[in-house]
Amino acid sequence: MIQGNGIDKAALAQVVAETGVRVTPAELDALATSLERIASAAAMLLQPISIDETPESFRRQLEGGGAGGGGGEAAR
Repeated sequence: MIQGNGIDKAALAQVVAETGVRVTPAELDALATSLERIASAAAMLLQPISIDETPESFRRQLEGGGAGGGGGEAAR
């Protein structure tokens, strides 16, 4: 169903039709968009990271006030 840069909407329509569910073209477009977003998020999560990258990123978020960090040093 996913071809290169996007979802093969004809294949998606066939899969949906085989389930017995009727959808409008707008609903099919929305489904394809959702699947593309899910695939993109999965690709980002599957990227390898170094063991030092995660703690360093977390520290930067805390210092910058991201993720509810309250501003880090500036908040003290």
